[in-house]
Amino acid sequence: MLNEELLFAWLQLGCTIDNQRLVPHLPFNEALVCGLLCRSSHPLTASDLCAQTHILKSQMNAILRSLERKGFLERSQSQEDRRQLHLRLLPQGRACYTASHSQTLALVDRLIASVGEDKIRTLIPLLQAVTERFNEISKEV
Repeated sequence: MLNEELLFAWLQLGCTIDNQRLVPHLPFNEALVCGLLCRSSHPLTASDLCAQTHILKSQMNAILRSLERKGFLERSQSQEDRRQLHLRLLPQGRACYTASHSQTLALVDRLIASVGEDKIRTLIPLLQAVTERFNEISKEV
């Protein structure tokens, strides 16, 4: 059945990515948070990260505490809204994430070369559309 095939392929990809460890020195969710903080052009809050990752607030707080203990992250009070805490990746956290992430990008480059750039360019919007639609559908349940 098509639904089983799609679910299995999706889970296989997710497990492969998780098991390969995007950043070998960090658990998957910590690496995900570091990546979002690295790429953000503006300060993020824990709520922003929860919205982007669909991680529960209690889980996000545990992730952030772990990154703080490692010396990778700091929280600071927002100047605009004193109730908000902005998150900042410290140089040690950025260096750890960036070094490992460049290794992952090298693997992705090999994948692109193997599969073909045209197929990958076709795949990206499909993956984005499927993810977006799945998020919408899952909110209806």
